[in-house]
Amino acid sequence: MDLFIGGRSVPWNYGQIPQSYLLQNDGTGKFTDVTEKYAKGLSHIGFVTSGLWFDIDKDGDKDLILTLEWGGIIAFINNHGTFTKKILTDKKGWWNFVLPVDLNNDGHIDLIAGNLGLNSRLKATNDEPVRMYYNDFDDNGKKEQILTCYLDGKEIEFANKGELEKQIPVIKKRFLYAQDFAKASLKDIFTEEKLETADTLTANYFSNAILMNDGKLNFSVHAMPWQAQLSPFKAGVIIDANGDNLPDILLAGNYYDNNIQMGRYDADFGTILLNKGAGKFEATPINGLQIKEQVRHIGEINIGKKKAYILARNNDSTMVIQFR
Repeated sequence: MDLFIGGRSVPWNYGQIPQSYLLQNDGTGKFTDVTEKYAKGLSHIGFVTSGLWFDIDKDGDKDLILTLEWGGIIAFINNHGTFTKKILTDKKGWWNFVLPVDLNNDGHIDLIAGNLGLNSRLKATNDEPVRMYYNDFDDNGKKEQILTCYLDGKEIEFANKGELEKQIPVIKKRFLYAQDFAKASLKDIFTEEKLETADTLTANYFSNAILMNDGKLNFSVHAMPWQAQLSPFKAGVIIDANGDNLPDILLAGNYYDNNIQMGRYDADFGTILLNKGAGKFEATPINGLQIKEQVRHIGEINIGKKKAYILARNNDSTMVIQFR
């Protein structure tokens, strides 16, 4: 077996693109980095949140599907051992995972994709994206991260004055009074030069989404119903919730480790995406059950002759659920 290792972040330097690796096994357990040899562009593809080997083009060999934070959903198509980059969606989100499934029984693989969701203080569109500027703003030899969003058409820093002063003390000298800071633009606070020379990351789409395949690996992106936008989804599994032989999806997630200003993302108690056919979906809670805490993986198992699902939750016990 060979290995793919996806780079999630550079320790103490979030904002710097991490390195990802395609490692080839020589058969004795020794691995060689062959990323540039077989998959050009993969080594610094971005902030990888998940990697999945799946034959998305149905040619008999497994392709690599990646979800990115501050990026899109990318496939590296396997052509007899060499890989070609294919952008499945260029919508830049905080994507968490993908679940490949033929949703409309047309023989082509579609995708369920978990994102941040829409129940957040951060809103992102093409015209008003969420950004992060990564630069040494106080010339102390260490780069800082400045997260921004839009309010009433104006791009503003997300952190408050006190938080910024702890990281960039020079701001305290520039703005003695809170009212002066409140009136200042980004260029006033951080200087135009620092913003223009910063590494800039952008997100313009936060919806949990369904990606429909036209058969040529061209995907149209559709936001899930609003009931499936209340929290970030981190995991999903294919089920048949109503016995109609159309694939439904059990989704779960949540994220608790935000700061006070952002608040915990804890509004999902387990969601079933019911497949109504013809590309239509309905989101519904699980009848008679609440899945609380932070779900990170869902796996299908068998108990006797019946399917069951085991859920791995951060800082909590695992959980096993089963349809009656």
